[in-house]
Amino acid sequence: GFCLNRFPSLDFRMQFSKVIVLSCVACLGILTTWFALGASSGCEHTACDCTTVKLDNVGGGDSHDIETAVTVRLLGEKLKQAEEQTHTLIAEKAKLEQKLELLTSQQADCRQQQQPTDQQSNQQLQTEQQQQPQLPNPPLALLSPPSGCRLPVYHHQDKRPLNLVYLTPPFPFQDGGQISEGVWIRDVVLSKLQRPVVIHYPPENQKHDWFMDDSLVVNLFLKRDIYMRKAKEKGIKNIGFYWMGDEKYDKDVQWAKHADYVFRNYHHAQYSTDYPQVHWVPSGIKTGIGSHGGFVPSTLALASQRKHLCNFFGSLRADRPEMRKQLKAAGIQCHENINQWEGKGIKHPILYRFVLENSKFTLCPWGNNAETMRHYEALEMGSIPIMRKWDNPKTDFLQPLKGDTKIPFIVVNQWSEVPQILKKYQADKKALDELQRRVVSWWIQRKDAIFTNVRNVIEESFTKHYGKTEASAHLAPCTN
Repeated sequence: GFCLNRFPSLDFRMQFSKVIVLSCVACLGILTTWFALGASSGCEHTACDCTTVKLDNVGGGDSHDIETAVTVRLLGEKLKQAEEQTHTLIAEKAKLEQKLELLTSQQADCRQQQQPTDQQSNQQLQTEQQQQPQLPNPPLALLSPPSGCRLPVYHHQDKRPLNLVYLTPPFPFQDGGQISEGVWIRDVVLSKLQRPVVIHYPPENQKHDWFMDDSLVVNLFLKRDIYMRKAKEKGIKNIGFYWMGDEKYDKDVQWAKHADYVFRNYHHAQYSTDYPQVHWVPSGIKTGIGSHGGFVPSTLALASQRKHLCNFFGSLRADRPEMRKQLKAAGIQCHENINQWEGKGIKHPILYRFVLENSKFTLCPWGNNAETMRHYEALEMGSIPIMRKWDNPKTDFLQPLKGDTKIPFIVVNQWSEVPQILKKYQADKKALDELQRRVVSWWIQRKDAIFTNVRNVIEESFTKHYGKTEASAHLAPCTN
């Protein structure tokens, strides 16, 4: 039963069943002959061992001797026939067993090509490690489970599409736009969605009158209350918002109750309580930094292999001057690019990415809010974030970010603690690489869980408006 359940092909089942039946028939034939001979002749041994027949309590006589001789001859012929049949069955059984072994081998090869087992994957990784003895730590490829040799499969979706509407120019400020995270939203935030996505980017003079059913509206500088009121007047249904900005929580939020769902950056516990349709999502990364939907942690350099101990890119506001002062006093030099916010002196995103990818740690000081894009840019590039603890638990983004886990990267109470931490890990490469492994592994899991929830929220809205024809089963986050 175990074999039939593991290998459900019809041919395999028929051949396996035939082997079982023939084996039973052969055994039955042997046992029948054995017991028949033993019962009829009074053998002291098995039928195969007997060469003479002993007759007890017989008075003698020619007729009895003749009858005995005939009986022995007939039993001998039956034994010979049974042996011939047994040999034939055994030979056929051997042939079928060979075919069964071949089919089993083919099934195993097919499974191995499609999806290696955990044991095979671990053996493969152990072999790779043995072939690379020069590495003091496991390769970063261990941060994610092996994907085997499966290629992505395009599945035609005949469901209603989600209309992704950018009402704010979806490219960085230095390129004349207003949203740095345009690609992040499309490729990462919606990465778990299982329906088509159609992108719309209306002209500037039409954006305030661009309304569509089944839309997720991305906006930064927009009078959302007016837009939402117009949408309802026009009978627009199944409408969600991707609410950007509002780091200081000084924008109106009443309009959100009229939307089917709202995704926003910058967590506020009160918003989640008063407006169940509001869901926090990470602010993400700039276009040009990170690999977005093609995130490949196995290609990231180990922290111990990176050139820069730490980096900081940004303007000098909030407590950032104090951060630099503490590091300088301790003789620690981080790779820096001091600039004005989204203005002069800013590095190109690709150059910034290369610095992140070559840095052991990334300093993530506050701006207008504790949450900054640096956190996610560092995580994507395998650089360990360092931040100072936020003093307001209601707006602490680490709460929704960690979920039911623990934050693995470094959170300090004061910047004066950082120099000692950096020196500690600089002197212990093994501990440094282990910390990096925990941080990147955690980020992979949390990112999947957060954006699986995004997918479920959107699908629930489609189900609410269109019923079973658009319904999709609830999706659970991936597990190791």
